[in-house]
Amino acid sequence: MPLNVLEVTIFAMVLSGGDPVVCTRQDGTEEMILCSNSQVATLDEDRITFKDGTAVVKFPDGTLVFSNGIRSHWGSAGWVQFSNKISIRRNPDGTFKTSGGLLCRSLSGEKATCQKS
Repeated sequence: MPLNVLEVTIFAMVLSGGDPVVCTRQDGTEEMILCSNSQVATLDEDRITFKDGTAVVKFPDGTLVFSNGIRSHWGSAGWVQFSNKISIRRNPDGTFKTSGGLLCRSLSGEKATCQKS
């Protein structure tokens, strides 16, 4: 299964503490995504692994656990809240809004961004 560029972009934004980021699939591969914050994500069996060694595991109930200790849980009004104080929710148009004012969206099947809206 190929990596989802938007999902990786959101994870890279969470790992950066909420900083803007753009991520692009590496040419010729479905299993490597490069991000503007120097993160590189690869698919490792059932987890996404970043070049700094942080792995992200998604459980069947939707809970996310990062190997560096960041965890997620469903908060009020449809927000996913991360233990590092970042919250994100899906908008009706398929984009995602963060508590820090970023808008995360796909630019194409190969590129996604989390930028100030």
